[in-house]
Amino acid sequence: MSFAVVDFETTGILPSYHHRVVEIGVTHVEDDGAISLRWETLINPERDLGPQRIHGIRAADVLDAPTFSDVAAEFAELLQGRVFAAHNASFDLRFLQAEFERAGYWLDGETPHVCTMTLGSRFGLGQSCSLSRACTTYGIDIGHAHCAGADSFAAARLLAAFHAESNTRPEWVDYWQRAAESGRAYSYPTGRRTGVAVKARSDAGAAPVSFLERISMDAERPRVEGAGAQYVALLDRCLIDGLISVSEGAQLAEVASELGLNCDAVDEIHRDYFVELERRAWADGVLAEDERATLRAVGALLELDDEAVAEAVDDIVPTAGDSQPESRFKLSPGDIVVLTGEMLRERSAWEADLRELGLVPHPSVTKKVKLVVAADPDSLSGKAKKARDYGIPIVGESWLADVVFPRQNKEVR
Repeated sequence: MSFAVVDFETTGILPSYHHRVVEIGVTHVEDDGAISLRWETLINPERDLGPQRIHGIRAADVLDAPTFSDVAAEFAELLQGRVFAAHNASFDLRFLQAEFERAGYWLDGETPHVCTMTLGSRFGLGQSCSLSRACTTYGIDIGHAHCAGADSFAAARLLAAFHAESNTRPEWVDYWQRAAESGRAYSYPTGRRTGVAVKARSDAGAAPVSFLERISMDAERPRVEGAGAQYVALLDRCLIDGLISVSEGAQLAEVASELGLNCDAVDEIHRDYFVELERRAWADGVLAEDERATLRAVGALLELDDEAVAEAVDDIVPTAGDSQPESRFKLSPGDIVVLTGEMLRERSAWEADLRELGLVPHPSVTKKVKLVVAADPDSLSGKAKKARDYGIPIVGESWLADVVFPRQNKEVR
């Protein structure tokens, strides 16, 4: 007898509400309880990630992860000839069915399965015992909860414990035998592997490649007229919230290439831009500590050398340049603001605060929108995608708390 123990992390609880899988974990367990394989991957759901505070997956983690369609054939191979098992299997089976169908694969009839949560009631754990409590009872370290790979591995060891405890008892022999036969007889859909690599969550913790590393040393195209100004305009939008998200970095690298800017040209633009930021900070004759902190942060994002950053935050007032300081991004009454993603604070509360300032919360993105506020600046939601297409700035929820409503919303960070 062999099992394929599966766990999904998802954007929500109902596939019928367009919720999607964002991570898959599979653990193979043999008849003797041995773990013979562990497989896991993040999944790009091509939509907002839902309750990120639960599964802890960031949009930046899945930008280069495979879609379910990319790994559907490989995933099906891992299930073939084995008993499907999961903790609260009905939940995982709903998503199994929905994701395979969306990828163009069809499952025949009800998938035979074993549910460790249901089995738990037969072993004195109650009818709806959580995986965490069940594992604690059996002395199993669950590891990183709400990580599909870790939860699948923990459920696999729990299943092995149930099997070991019961496989010598006559009343269980028939149960395990029937499960094994149904698992071997069931056929999962077959397809051709795409060759797209899986991406485990452990791979997502590595620092992303700097967008500057993506810019060629040699310009591959002739420089566009006014290229520097166009690049700076995008850079200004990206730095509204003092961050360059992974998505924004990719846009900057792509724009630099399209404008015919090589690495040296971009570095020069960054240095000039940084000097202009310093002049803006000194406009009132004082360089406050928060302004010094901002300059240091921006200098690091632009990968300027320590000497350039040190000169910017010293107590020497910079000489006036030929150009007038540009006005920083700000929201004005009548500006349209769109919120997207599951935020730490109730969206209705944010909308009420925005209206008090004369701003206009709007449910969808049009070219008239001034700003999009996302639970995650790298959001994959339809609103965020459209905002990028229109060149509308995207900031995180904390920017509203820190910049627009610093007093009212101290709890959001």
